[in-house]
Amino acid sequence: MRALIIVLLAASILSCMAKDEATPVQKNSNGSLQSPPNILLIVADDLGYSDLGAYGSEIDTPSIDSLASNGALFSNFYAHANCSPSRAMLFTGIDSHLAGLGAMHGYEGDNQRGIPGYEGHLNQQTVSFAKLLQNSGYQTYMTGKWHLGDTPGSSPKAQGFDRYFAQMKGSPPSGHFNVNGGRKGATRAYLEDGVDRTGMPVPDDFFSSNFYTSKLIEYIDAGQQNASPFFAYLAFSAPHIPVQAPESHIDLYKGRYDKGYDVLRQRRFNKMQELGLIDKNVSLSARAPDVEPWENLTIEDQGIQSRRMEIYAGAIDNLDDNVGRLLDYLRASNQLDNTLILFMSDNGAAGFTGWQSKVLVQRYNNADNSLENLGRDGSMMFYGPGWASASSTPFYLFKRHMSEGGIRVPFIISGPGVEHHATVSREMLTIRDVAPTLLDVAGVRYPAAEFEGRKVLPQTGLSFVRKLQYPEDHTHIHQTTEVFGWELFKRRAVRKGDWKAVLQETPFGTGNWQLYDLSVDPGETHDLAQQEKEKLNEMKVAWKSYAENNNVIISNAPLRWP
Repeated sequence: MRALIIVLLAASILSCMAKDEATPVQKNSNGSLQSPPNILLIVADDLGYSDLGAYGSEIDTPSIDSLASNGALFSNFYAHANCSPSRAMLFTGIDSHLAGLGAMHGYEGDNQRGIPGYEGHLNQQTVSFAKLLQNSGYQTYMTGKWHLGDTPGSSPKAQGFDRYFAQMKGSPPSGHFNVNGGRKGATRAYLEDGVDRTGMPVPDDFFSSNFYTSKLIEYIDAGQQNASPFFAYLAFSAPHIPVQAPESHIDLYKGRYDKGYDVLRQRRFNKMQELGLIDKNVSLSARAPDVEPWENLTIEDQGIQSRRMEIYAGAIDNLDDNVGRLLDYLRASNQLDNTLILFMSDNGAAGFTGWQSKVLVQRYNNADNSLENLGRDGSMMFYGPGWASASSTPFYLFKRHMSEGGIRVPFIISGPGVEHHATVSREMLTIRDVAPTLLDVAGVRYPAAEFEGRKVLPQTGLSFVRKLQYPEDHTHIHQTTEVFGWELFKRRAVRKGDWKAVLQETPFGTGNWQLYDLSVDPGETHDLAQQEKEKLNEMKVAWKSYAENNNVIISNAPLRWP
């Protein structure tokens, strides 16, 4: 409770002094800082909702689970269906269609190009919370995946990071074992403090998760001489494709998945009910429509499939070990108790059924995907929609889709000001709420209308600090009348209260709006569009309102990604 009082006192002082832009952290008369807490934000890439032990998984994730044991686990937290839109909302608190990532860069339709909100990078109508923290006196560091643009105005430096080692694009260009650009002569795939590190020599045991963690510890440790608090962003690129694991973890789960993805889905579903994450009367979602039942596979195919999941599990186990290594460092350096820690995934599990570009297809064809080399350097592997359906338990579908499996993600928060201990919260929150919350924690006010001489849009996310401080407070951050929307690749969803409407093409949907009551059917198993026509019409009106308010333009380009 003492930590909470300190946080609130610092926040109150700084908030009162704040003007239109961030206010510097103030000093006491003796020169010491009135410091809000350190902030550590950890984001996994394509981690499924049920892939952590705390969310019902059999994968060994004790370090991340310990955050849930000492803090709050949210079962109703929404990101977006793909990485860039999620990260845009994470850093700005604004819908991706306004922030510059209304479409995935390179896949915009002709009707979207040149339109504000569809620039393919964070635009000048936004200001990242990292920049505001930096201006307020925070030391700011990041390592890992950026994927928010590399224009002068959208680079990590411009967006508020003092030090960074950034994987600038989406998937690791040539895998997790090196930092070359995936093709001869490639440049600017990896930048460190503005210097191109693409193709730099790496040790034989290099692996992305290990490297990004070590680099972040290096940055934090070098800044210890400075008494001001830090904001650190660890953006793992694992377990994104190509799914790979270091030698230390690649065989840890050998034989664990021989019974297949259907059995795994049911086991995780049962465990989630035991943990209180879902109600006993909830039904497990349908398997993705392009997944063969396990028993229909040949013995050889089952062996290949189970090996894919073993490697995926090893990658997550390794990610957790690195979280543990970072926590151990903070503990040993006496910084852990004053560090607010957030962990999340950027979207649902990746149920790819193939490679989506000629370059990737060529790399896949040239890769050594023999069973012996699968998941090792030189392989190009995705674990497929069967396992992604299991990773999405109890929800339907996965990344790139507007069903719950694509947009509902794990979210855990622990540290000073979080008066929870092993609490499962069903409070509905979104990734847009993170930026306002962290600014609230730091006592920094978001600019009213302008920042550094340019107009900026207001944040639409809401601070949920109150929920962290008072677990017994049952009032909601978001009102049941508030409308939430998602759109990408022509796929659409809108939620209002417990009701959700989804529009997706066949075979993933019907091609028409479908309607679900998430309070009893989070697996989206019973389409109520015909029975509840009045409610469906209400949700269509809600969608129209969301689309108009957030500059949603449905692409006129063909749907290229499954």
